[in-house]
Amino acid sequence: MMVITSAQQDDVTVISVREYLDATTSEEATAYLSAEIDSGHTRLVMDVIRVTYLSSAGVRVIVGALREARSSGGDVRLAVAEGNVRQVLDLAGLEQIIKIFPTAKEAVASYATEG
Repeated sequence: MMVITSAQQDDVTVISVREYLDATTSEEATAYLSAEIDSGHTRLVMDVIRVTYLSSAGVRVIVGALREARSSGGDVRLAVAEGNVRQVLDLAGLEQIIKIFPTAKEAVASYATEG
């Protein structure tokens, strides 16, 4: 099961994901993220702090959203706590292509510090 919600913070859309981000939820998550980007919300923070299980399918969701947002002139930042989910992201090498923060607040603030 997955719970996914969004909220605006200034000009940044925070997508909060809870529970699982895996093969059984990847289609729903991809559709949700694509709809946000298609509606013009291209500066995204994916808050996955409450994700308890992340599979390679979930990593593909994140990478797909990153590519889609960047092709629309935006970006995706991640809020991830230390633990199993962070280990999966590190093993996948995501820290080399996406900015990762310990909280959603810090991820949102990172957009303001860009020139």
